[in-house]
Amino acid sequence: MKFDKLLGTKNMYRLLSLFFALLLFFYVSYQRLGTTRVSDKEVANSKLTTTKTLSLKVPLTLNVDNSKYYVTGYPEEVKVDISGPSALVTTLDNTRNFEVYADLSDLKSGTHTVRLKTSGFNKELSVALSPEKIKVKIAPKKTAKMPIQVRYDTSLIQNGYVAGSPSLSTQTVDVTGAKADIDKLDSVVANLNLPENSHGDYGRTVLLQALDKEGHALPVSLSPETVKVNLPISQATATKEVKLELVTENNGVPGKTYQLSTEIKTVKLRGTKSALDKLNSLRVPVSVTGVNESTTKTVSLSPTKAGVASVTPASIVVQITVDDEQDQDSLERALPTSSSSSKVAESTSSSQQSSTDELKNDTSETSSATSGSEVSSDRTTN
Repeated sequence: MKFDKLLGTKNMYRLLSLFFALLLFFYVSYQRLGTTRVSDKEVANSKLTTTKTLSLKVPLTLNVDNSKYYVTGYPEEVKVDISGPSALVTTLDNTRNFEVYADLSDLKSGTHTVRLKTSGFNKELSVALSPEKIKVKIAPKKTAKMPIQVRYDTSLIQNGYVAGSPSLSTQTVDVTGAKADIDKLDSVVANLNLPENSHGDYGRTVLLQALDKEGHALPVSLSPETVKVNLPISQATATKEVKLELVTENNGVPGKTYQLSTEIKTVKLRGTKSALDKLNSLRVPVSVTGVNESTTKTVSLSPTKAGVASVTPASIVVQITVDDEQDQDSLERALPTSSSSSKVAESTSSSQQSSTDELKNDTSETSSATSGSEVSSDRTTN
């Protein structure tokens, strides 16, 4: 009876409602949890089964004895096309924990065609390289230390101004390359690009170049690769007269000798006082290439030293006198004759000297005798 009464109360209905609500809540939550788990598995499986393609530019590594050999001709980067499961490709792209390399460890000097290799790729990934093979040149390695030369266009400096000696962050550079290329090395230059009408100090960081005698760039490595250049530019207000110094330039015709002369003895230099104080003459090279007879040549005069802005006059006329060199054999044959002639002349001179001495002695004796007679005569008279 008490239970029946309890069933009829409002509290009982409330308890039943709460019970069924909780039961419904747990049922719905369980269904959602199961659905979520299935969904996550489906996504994971989808990522593993979905194919993704990726193209990358990858640095090429060389396996070679760098202390002994220098390698040229290879690309710095290789194109890599990667395809496979999306998750694996994405992970690979994020980590970049792989390598493309050329194995040159068993190769000697010479030109070789080598197939590229890879490492660090998952076996489920498909990898394609472009190029698949490279052609390299392996040569003995050599290193040389070279001074740095600064080049610039003086026509870009404002009129009335002149450039001084440039200052560099380093004076020398280490040049490394194939021995054959290092043997061709002529200079390392820093080309400073001046703005038009430059009239003040100018500084820039400049890329260095290694050149041969013809001015062609050589395939070598430079350390450092750049140099900081500062070029002082100031007004040219000082003048000074200096003498000319003519010198032959280049090789002339074999068997010929050359003498240079000009009517102009001095020239006027204009530049900075500090630069002119160091100069007492202007060296003027005159090319005698192909000159086999005496001639005249007009030679342009231009400033060759830092701090010198101009030379007056701007050109001179040089007289080139050409003579034949004396043949060495003829010279050797002429030497004994000259010696004999010298001896004959010496003998003749000695004979003449003896005769003269004898004549002088005879004359002296005669004079003495005469003087003695006169003295005796005087004495007798007295």
